[in-house]
Amino acid sequence: MQQKNARKRRQIYFLTVGVTAAWFCIVLCLMQLMQVRAQLREQKEQISRAYNMLALYYGENAGDLENSDVGQASFSMTDLSHESAGEEEMGTLELSYPERCGLDYVERPQDRTDRQVLERLRELGEQDERIAAILQNSGAYPARLLEALANNPEMADFVEGWPTAEHRAAGGLTNGEKKEKFPLFLQWDPRWGYASYGEDSCIAISGCGPTCLSMVLYYLTGDESLTPDVIGDYSMDNGYYLPGTGTLWALMEDVAPIYGVGVKQPEASEWQMKSALDRGAVLICSMKPGDFTAGGHFIVIYGYDQNGFLVNDPNCVARSRQSWSYEQISRQMKHLWVFEK
Repeated sequence: MQQKNARKRRQIYFLTVGVTAAWFCIVLCLMQLMQVRAQLREQKEQISRAYNMLALYYGENAGDLENSDVGQASFSMTDLSHESAGEEEMGTLELSYPERCGLDYVERPQDRTDRQVLERLRELGEQDERIAAILQNSGAYPARLLEALANNPEMADFVEGWPTAEHRAAGGLTNGEKKEKFPLFLQWDPRWGYASYGEDSCIAISGCGPTCLSMVLYYLTGDESLTPDVIGDYSMDNGYYLPGTGTLWALMEDVAPIYGVGVKQPEASEWQMKSALDRGAVLICSMKPGDFTAGGHFIVIYGYDQNGFLVNDPNCVARSRQSWSYEQISRQMKHLWVFEK
C-alpha cells in the first residue's frame, strides 16, 4: 500500500514538473515572439524615418512644388493672398486654400480614444508622409488637434505647421474668394485657424460657429473684415463661448442684426428651407453626431440643386463638395437659423 502511494506521488510529481516545464517553454516562446515583434516594429519605424528623410530631401530639391498634386503641395500665405501679374496675364486661376488641400472623400467622423487616434494616424501615415511625420513627433501637437486630423486628413498641412505657427490671425480674403458668391471658409485655414478660441483651444478646433457666421455675414453684406477670427474675438469678449459647451447659439441671434442682417428660427422643413434660399437667404444648422461631426457642429447651407442642399462645412472640403438630401440633413439637425438681408 505504501509502495503504491509512493508510486502515485512520484507520478504526480513528474506530471507537475512536466506541466510546469511545458508552461515555462510556452512563456519563453511568447517572450521571444514579443521581442521579435518589437524588433520588427522598430525596424519598420527606422525604415519609415529613412523614407521620410529621403522624401523630405527630394521634396526640397524637386523644384516648383506649386505644380504638385492637390493636397501635397507646399505653399506660403503669400501664394494664397496674391496673384502675380504674370499669372493674371496668362489667365491662370488662383487656387484657394480649400482647393489646395481638399479631398474627394473623407470618412464619417468618429469619437476615438487616444490610442485609437494614434492607430488611425498610423493608417493615414502609410498614405501621407506629412501625417507620418506628425505621428513621429506627436508630443508637439495638442491631443484634440491630432483627434481632428484622424477624422479629417485634409488638415495635414495645417497640423504640420502647428509647432512653428505664430498662433494669431494673419490675413484677409484672397482675390479668388472675393470673386466667389459663396466661398468656403475653413476653420483650420492658416489665416485664422491658429488663433486662440475657447478654453486652451483655437479656431481650428473649436471655431465652427464663428466661421459659419463669418461666411453668412460675408455672403449677405460683402464685408471682408468679418473674418472668422474677428467673429471669434467678439464671441470670446462678449461671453458667447462657454467652456465645456462651446459657442452659444445666442451668437447667431445677436451678432447678425448688428450688421443689418435679420435672423429667424423657423421650424425646419424642406419647404421652409428651400423657400428661404429662393428669397436669397442663407442658413446655418446646428448638427448633432452623424455625417458632419462626432460631437456638435455648425454648417452653412447656401443653396440647393436637383440632388439636394448645397453645404459649406467649415471643417471639411469633401463634405462641402456634395449635395445633401433633406432627409440626410434633417435627421442630424438640432436647430435652424435663417439669415436674410
